[in-house]
Amino acid sequence: MKLILNGGGDGKQVESARKLLNGLIDHNKKILYVPLAWVDPTFSGCLEFMTNELSDVNSAGIEMITSAEEIMNKNLNDYACIYIGGGNTYKLLSELKSSGAFEKIKNYLINEDGIVYGGSAGAIIFGKDLDSCNTDDENEVGLTDNSGFDLINGYSLLCHYTSREEERTELSKKYLLELSKTKPIYAIPEEDTIYVNDNTIEFLGSRPYYEFREGVIIMHNTIQLVPYTDEYYNFVYEVKKNAYKKYVEECWGKWDEEAQKEYFKKFIETYKNSAYIIKVDEQDVGFYNDEELDDGSYEVGNICIKPEFQGKGLGTMILKNKLEEHKNQDIRIQFFKQNPVGKLYERLGFVPNGETEFHYQMIKPKQLNKVK
Repeated sequence: MKLILNGGGDGKQVESARKLLNGLIDHNKKILYVPLAWVDPTFSGCLEFMTNELSDVNSAGIEMITSAEEIMNKNLNDYACIYIGGGNTYKLLSELKSSGAFEKIKNYLINEDGIVYGGSAGAIIFGKDLDSCNTDDENEVGLTDNSGFDLINGYSLLCHYTSREEERTELSKKYLLELSKTKPIYAIPEEDTIYVNDNTIEFLGSRPYYEFREGVIIMHNTIQLVPYTDEYYNFVYEVKKNAYKKYVEECWGKWDEEAQKEYFKKFIETYKNSAYIIKVDEQDVGFYNDEELDDGSYEVGNICIKPEFQGKGLGTMILKNKLEEHKNQDIRIQFFKQNPVGKLYERLGFVPNGETEFHYQMIKPKQLNKVK
């Protein structure tokens, strides 16, 4: 059994999940695409979208069905995999169960070593039941038996978690905390994927996923912060250079390579005991450092991400984690005036705290330290 369950993203968000799929399937077979969760009964545009979405997956093509009954007439082993898309989770599960396709897919996975990729609704149905998505989907089809495939170690699943507006996330959080008193739930963002390989479960992606259990929420990082060692010296210098070169040039007129290297030697010697390499899926993607100040406050230092990993929310996630970790301290931050990050810090509760010739300074007093 190979089961790839994605949090509902597309395009570059889930590139790693598609690479995983591409490495598992028989490239000489077609992919069977099941769009039954989609609200439009004509499924207009679905095949075109999926053809583009899977353009980097090597297969013999994509065959789309438009009813669950069609699945009953298929030999599922004739296909490279089954791809089940998103939409309304109750609609999807209802059609699979009423047609008999639910049991057929389950047999294909468990007894025939099948491969299934599920996204959003197509992922949620592989949890224990659909109770986890009650705040997301309407049960307009009147589904009474909402039990799922139950292939994630007894956990139910919610997708898109933390990928939408904060109010939506907060609503889901409160609901899942209460629900978890009776059953465990995984909640994953759009960038993350659960990979079930027979009896093992692995979480992949660039953002944290969340476990709700016994009325408690636990955040699990798919990002690692590894303590700095001298073997990373050149890596960190290049990452910092990429992050700050344009600001230094705007402030001082040029980037003096030798002077900056000399400055970096002093910097890393001072902060190497509070410096970390940011890793995603064991790849070195950036650098982070911080500092405990003499007055008892905490200062966020550098969060530098390699260009190809920017725009994925890594820096913001690390920052939010650190704010939560140091919520009982005053938290300080400083950044170049040309760097348009002030609005982000304001949303996180920082207020202005002076400036230098080239930098703005902000503080988040401990009495305001509720991470938004």
